[in-house]
Amino acid sequence: MLQDSSAPRKRRGDSDPKTETSYQRVTNLLRSEILAGDIPLGGRLTMTAIADRFGVSVQPVREALQQLEGEGLVEMIPNHGARVRQLDRNRLVHSSEIGEALECYLARQFAEEASLSSLRQLEALQVEHDAAIEAMDWARIDAGNRVFHRFINTHGGNLEAADLIARYYGLSEGLMNKHGRDKAFAERVRAEHHALLEAFRRRDPEAAARINAEHVRGTVAAVLAAFETTQR
Repeated sequence: MLQDSSAPRKRRGDSDPKTETSYQRVTNLLRSEILAGDIPLGGRLTMTAIADRFGVSVQPVREALQQLEGEGLVEMIPNHGARVRQLDRNRLVHSSEIGEALECYLARQFAEEASLSSLRQLEALQVEHDAAIEAMDWARIDAGNRVFHRFINTHGGNLEAADLIARYYGLSEGLMNKHGRDKAFAERVRAEHHALLEAFRRRDPEAAARINAEHVRGTVAAVLAAFETTQR
C-alpha cells in the first residue's frame, strides 16, 4: 500500500514561497508564464532581460533556464540565452501517446493502492475545480486541473513516471491555455474527473485506466485543434 501524505508530493522545482531562493522564484515564475502561454512557442528568453525584470543577477536566471531545459520547456542557445521549445504535430502526437500510457498506468496504480485519506484529498481538490468551473475562472480552472492530475500521478507509486508526464505535457498545456478552451471543454473535463473519482472509490483499476485514456484523448484532440489554429 502507498503511504498516506497530507499533501501532494512536490514536483521538481516546487518550493515554499516563504523560503524559495532567487533561482527557485525565477524558475517558478518562468514556468508559470510558459504553461499559461504568456511566452509563445519559440519565444526568446534573454538572460539579462529576465534578470532585470525579476530584479536578480544573471546566475539564478541561468540556473532557472537549465532547470526548465531539463523539464523540456526550453532549449538553451549557446551564448544567447534560451527559447521556448517549438512544437510540431508529430511531436504532439508522439508525446500524447507516451503520456497516455503513463497516465493510465498511474491511474490504475492509484485505484489499487491509494489510501482513503488520499482519495478524500483528491475529492477536495475536485470540489475546488468544480467551483472554478462554475465561476468560469480560467486561471483557477487550469490550476485546479493541473493539481488534480499531479496528485494522482505523484501518488501512483512512480515519481519518475510523474516527472515524465510533466515533461511531455508542459508545452501542449501552454498551447491549450491560449487557444483551446471553452465552457463545453471545461464541463467535459469536469464530468470525466468525476467519473475517474467514482472508479477510484470502487477500487476499479481497469475503469480508472479506461476513463483516463478517454480523458487524455479528448484533451489531445483539443490540443491538436489548437495547434492547427496557430499554423493558419
